[in-house]
Amino acid sequence: MRILHTLAEYSLGGLEFRTLEQASWLQSHGYDVAIASPASSAVSRQARERNLTTVDINFKPAYSPSTVLTLRRAIKALRIQVIDSHSRADGKTAALCRDLCAVVRTRHFAKPMRTSPRRRLEWKIGCDHVIATSNVGKQELVAARLVPEDRISVVGEWARDDFFGPASTPDASLRVRQDLEIAAPETAYVIATVGMLRPEKGQADLLRVVQWLRVQGVPAVGLVVGMPTAGTKPYAYELYRLAVDLGIAEHVVFAGHRTDVADMIKAADVVLVPSATEAWSRIVPESFAVGRPVVASQVGGLPEIVRPGQTGWLAAPGDVAGYAGCIMQIRNRPWLAAAIVDNARRFAETNFRLGGKMFSTLEAYRRATGGG
Repeated sequence: MRILHTLAEYSLGGLEFRTLEQASWLQSHGYDVAIASPASSAVSRQARERNLTTVDINFKPAYSPSTVLTLRRAIKALRIQVIDSHSRADGKTAALCRDLCAVVRTRHFAKPMRTSPRRRLEWKIGCDHVIATSNVGKQELVAARLVPEDRISVVGEWARDDFFGPASTPDASLRVRQDLEIAAPETAYVIATVGMLRPEKGQADLLRVVQWLRVQGVPAVGLVVGMPTAGTKPYAYELYRLAVDLGIAEHVVFAGHRTDVADMIKAADVVLVPSATEAWSRIVPESFAVGRPVVASQVGGLPEIVRPGQTGWLAAPGDVAGYAGCIMQIRNRPWLAAAIVDNARRFAETNFRLGGKMFSTLEAYRRATGGG
């Protein structure tokens, strides 16, 4: 099977890393795969670093003759059988190539979708199959009458195999903390969040949680992993100012973009996912695999995998006291936390392996081409 992934965005986030990992896995397992994205995008640069075939296309405007012609030429040159489109603009361009190959649209979000006769038509005639990254995302597509249920597959997030290594030792975690220059690394209680710096990711709530915990006498330290996009740099500056205003600037580490995410998780006592909107969030299965407790917002697809008393802790989005209360439960009842973390690790072993998710993805491709 010859597969072309398309992405219209310039920056790197969860969906882009997901796509790059998919493409790398496909290539390593003998599939012909390429990524089409803007030439100057971070996605294209990352794809080249991974020795993936790249196609330079700026998908905006999506329906322009030159954009469509460039994509059609690439499909013919690479003899593509399936396009997997990952963002709105490239999905529109791919829709005009269904006479050349099957088209799959991957919907990476879990929030209500706008609907109109035009949008319903675009989805009806613009793709052969849809991949949703959570069950709630699937239901939003159905509720908006964009795609019938039988044309949707659910393929959630995963953790790479390296996240499932041996449990980290206290010494290894301490070394990571020392490298991050966390003050008093032996006694700090580190709360980490990982993701692009965007308002909906809720990093501001992490800072407020750190302040709340420190008022309660907990030596909390915030670890913020991630970079802003070009459009969210003002939000990043707001985070820096907020840390100062809350009086916790010396107790927060802004680590920026990191490729060693597993080590960042190992440095944490708790991983917080305070998102206002989310499908499954890549960091959840990764934290399960590494063996760290997860506190998350009760939004989108997160409750599908973060199950109170079984795999993690949930609080209402924006509920700083609720997040902090969950963290206090973890800190004050370590035996219960350990049991939940062990259960989450077993859950991840069974459900969040990359190979299993790629098997489901390939099955969706086969359905798109009429083979399923």
